[in-house]
Amino acid sequence: MYVRWVVRRHKNATIANTTFHDAYLVESFRDEGGNPRQRTVCYLGNIRQIGEEFPPIERELFLLRAERILYSIDDLSETDCIEILDMLQEKVAPLSPGEVRAAFVENVRWYRRWLERGGNAPTETELLQIIKEAQGNLGPM
Repeated sequence: MYVRWVVRRHKNATIANTTFHDAYLVESFRDEGGNPRQRTVCYLGNIRQIGEEFPPIERELFLLRAERILYSIDDLSETDCIEILDMLQEKVAPLSPGEVRAAFVENVRWYRRWLERGGNAPTETELLQIIKEAQGNLGPM
């Protein structure tokens, strides 16, 4: 199996320097006549490239969605999933520690502004429940 990338330009490429990269999981096989063929196993998602880079938040969301899709396919072993994720990460790099820290800081800022505008802070019990939910939703690593 391998990942096939389909790249599409923005409809108005003269205004927006944006391309869209669609990832498909594809397998090779031979038909009845022994001829090599490929078939699409599933669509793994798309990611937007602006200029020369994939924005950090879009990289993380793309890789999280692709991981969930891969682990939902019964015919794929965990080893297969890891190999395919490695293939995806050759094109779409996972977040660096600095990018994760910057995203966390921005989330805290967003949350602080929300509280200042009248949002209700969760109770200690609710915070513990949120942490439990987050730990349960990490998925395979």
